[in-house]
Amino acid sequence: MAMASGSGRGGAAVGGVRTTAKYEVDALVQDLVAQFSAARLPMPVVVLYAQEDDPELDAEVRSVVRAVQEAQEGGDLPHRTVPHAPDGDPHGNAIAILDGLAKGPWARRGPSWYRGYPAPRSRLVAAIEAATRHVLDDSPAAGAAPGPGGRPFEEQVESVLARLRDLHWRPEPRVAGGELQRLLSPVLNSTTLIGAFVLAALTSLLTQASWQLVAAVLLGAVAVLGATGWVRRNTAPLSWLGPASRWFATTTFLAASGRQAAAWSLWRPRMSWDVTQARAREVAGEILKAQLPGTPAGERDRAQQFHLQLRTLALLEDLRRAHRSWAPDARGRKRRVPPVVFVPRADAPGGALRVLGAISDVRSRRSEQDPLLVLAAVAHADVTAWLEDERTAPPGGHPFGPRGGPYESWVSDLRVRQAPSRGRALAWTLPVRLTRQQLQAGGSTRLAPVPVRRSWWFLWSRWSVLLALVLVAAGAGLRVQQLAERYCEARLVGSNPDAVWRTGPGGTPECVGVATGSVTFAGDGGGVRLSGELPGRDAERTGADVGLGELEAAIRRENARVDALPDVRYVTVVYAGALTTAAGQEGRALNGLKELAGVHLAQVRNNAGDPLKVKVLVANGGQDMYFQTEMVHRIVDLAARDRSVAGVVGLGRDTEDSDAALTLLQQAGLAVVSTTNSASYLARGHVNYFGLAATDQEEAAALRLIVDGLGTPPQDRWAAVLTRTPTPDDRYSPEHARYGSAMLTDAGYRLVGGRPLEYGLNSNGDPDYEQALATTCHGGHPPTVLYLAGRADDVNQLMRRLADDKGCARPLTVLTGDDLTKAQFRTGGTAMAPQATLYYTALSDPAATARGSDLAATAAGVLHLVPRTANPYEDDVFSDGSLALAYDAVAALQAGAAKAGASQLTGTGSVMAALRAVQLNNRPTGTVDFRGAAPLATEPQPGHGLHVIRVRRDAQGAPVVDRLCGRPAGETAPLTGCAP
Repeated sequence: MAMASGSGRGGAAVGGVRTTAKYEVDALVQDLVAQFSAARLPMPVVVLYAQEDDPELDAEVRSVVRAVQEAQEGGDLPHRTVPHAPDGDPHGNAIAILDGLAKGPWARRGPSWYRGYPAPRSRLVAAIEAATRHVLDDSPAAGAAPGPGGRPFEEQVESVLARLRDLHWRPEPRVAGGELQRLLSPVLNSTTLIGAFVLAALTSLLTQASWQLVAAVLLGAVAVLGATGWVRRNTAPLSWLGPASRWFATTTFLAASGRQAAAWSLWRPRMSWDVTQARAREVAGEILKAQLPGTPAGERDRAQQFHLQLRTLALLEDLRRAHRSWAPDARGRKRRVPPVVFVPRADAPGGALRVLGAISDVRSRRSEQDPLLVLAAVAHADVTAWLEDERTAPPGGHPFGPRGGPYESWVSDLRVRQAPSRGRALAWTLPVRLTRQQLQAGGSTRLAPVPVRRSWWFLWSRWSVLLALVLVAAGAGLRVQQLAERYCEARLVGSNPDAVWRTGPGGTPECVGVATGSVTFAGDGGGVRLSGELPGRDAERTGADVGLGELEAAIRRENARVDALPDVRYVTVVYAGALTTAAGQEGRALNGLKELAGVHLAQVRNNAGDPLKVKVLVANGGQDMYFQTEMVHRIVDLAARDRSVAGVVGLGRDTEDSDAALTLLQQAGLAVVSTTNSASYLARGHVNYFGLAATDQEEAAALRLIVDGLGTPPQDRWAAVLTRTPTPDDRYSPEHARYGSAMLTDAGYRLVGGRPLEYGLNSNGDPDYEQALATTCHGGHPPTVLYLAGRADDVNQLMRRLADDKGCARPLTVLTGDDLTKAQFRTGGTAMAPQATLYYTALSDPAATARGSDLAATAAGVLHLVPRTANPYEDDVFSDGSLALAYDAVAALQAGAAKAGASQLTGTGSVMAALRAVQLNNRPTGTVDFRGAAPLATEPQPGHGLHVIRVRRDAQGAPVVDRLCGRPAGETAPLTGCAP
């Protein structure tokens, strides 16, 4: 393929412009690099030779190769130069050339933007060669032919394998010494990833942990690194998982010559390693045959060809894998140019001609395409001998023109020249014949290095990936942290939207919403517990105490049991209450805890025999139901996804947004069976509301009986109404004050100050009566009746202030409509002023109404609450009625769902209507009867349980609690016997 008709600059006259050999060859190399960069086309072995048999021209050809090579020293094209070896064995020189190409870095102007070419396959073959040399050198009859005077051939092969195992399948033995330094260096070197993590961990531990823990962590790191280092040093490179072992066990090149079939499996390391060792035995035998002098000439030549081609295949496979485009590290997209090997003098004694021939032979046998580009200078006298006959000699030059250039002509002929019918032609060789004019045109041509364009893929590396992963992990961590500040159960993908974090008035974060998924509310109000202790006694606890966490876990277990039942029908009841509190105010969650206990007891009692089972979900509105609307939104969203939700029980606290919350639930078609909410307006404005508690209006009417019975002279009928300062989250106190003021005024009493006196709360949530009591007790008309229109939590502080204030040191009747049954007068937990007599209303009195129910037996069997008393309902767990009201609320809602035919299969659309047909007898609160509860009625709903309780000190100063009068739930007769 003559280049005299080339592109036309220099020696030969083409278009009036002289061309030079250096320029033409340089242009060809640049064209080949461009072809590889653009389309990854096949790279040939370019052989330069002179057209005439002249030693001077042969020298000029060699200078052309050196000139092109020297030009690349100023560029980024990776290249290697093969030195000429005039002496020695040609086969050994050829193997040394391949070994040199596989070792060390490839030359380039600056540091590579990607790591150098790894050669694990070449190292594996080199390891077998090193083991073979050791056996040949150390053998007593080294180099002798096998037979009676030498070692048997099979014994020598086994010695090679034994030496290979000693070398741990590496080309050179491991250098002894420095074990401790090699072990600790990666652990304590901050420039390595492992060292950075270890040092960061140690720094953190040193500031937070004991020296024992720090020492244990350091010893653990050293042990792990030591174990991994020992495995790495004492096993074959990456064992069967390494690319070299996998290639060695599966390449068809060895399968064609050996007796071991290709077999490799990730899950069968033993089988894979057996194949690798069997093939190593075959290769060792061939290398021995290639070097033993006594090997017959034909067999020796065949063994040398096998050895040379295997070494060439390993090198080409290493380079091919190093340019694989879709590797995880995108190595092929970073290496945009081929590696180039310059052979300034390729002849037979130096072994270079054998290497060039082996490259062509291996490429013709393999279907894979490797990136290696070779530029070699061959003497004219060697060309004919190398190509062996005229039939396989390179064809005449193709002129530049429509077919392009020498490369295009070579590629066009490549598939034909690889055919067996073409004889022994070196198909992958691109011969370039240089004329005398081109070679002697002069050296005026200045060559420039091949421009190497850097790809943006160089940003993709193990370190950039690590950095990206760190950034992604950090971003994910920040995102999870952000989500964790919003959702109680936060995940990077799919956070639980049913429960969210909200900051209460005291600045304490509270989990608000519905406890689905793994959300629990225990931990905030979890410090409050129920126990079987009797009030006023020092008896030992007779049953297990129960906290919020235990209750939530028990409810989840019961829900799971219901789900596991075959052909089950069930409805879901949502308990909505105040279950979390600010720090130091855990006692405010006691009422919610008792109600939740009642809900669970009703669930277990119902599921023991009723065909329509009950599942329970727990919803939290925060301390004092401050986030009631937020909670209701979560309940409504949940009900839209879960058609088994039949309604809500609880909502026992009247707040400013109670009306809006009931509206949202009504629009969602959810019935509400309230426990302790005494608001009068809710039943009048919402058809979905069913209250078990007497209203504020009914409570004021009951206390009117006490006021009328006092017999206070008209001139002394002065009263003070104390109420909390109105806040957006409290509608109860203003309504309570309105009904109390109206009742006292109607009874002939005049109000001190002409209106209710307000008191606020301090930073701890305790009432501040300073200003209110200054007006009440130090005015011109000291009151005989004081009406507390606040919360039950405010009574203790009021009694302490009345006892300490000299202006209030007179007989005083204190009335309150809020249920004080949870107050601890008998134990002294709630104070009682000496001069005061307290009258309050109770929504339920289980000690009087629950004897015929199964509440105590269920509590003993389920929660192991077994108080030692003839009437268990006198225990603090039951006496305030909170647990009993919740117990009856769940039973009523389930009965309504059963009458409506509701279930998870049919939906719960008719539960509100069916509730108005519910009547339950022998309940802990009496009779639950909603048949007379007309929707949107303006008059008070009939049948609410109501009791009037008196508390005073006896002659010895001990508080005495008396039940004056009352009626159980379900009765509509007026109260009688309510004498003060």
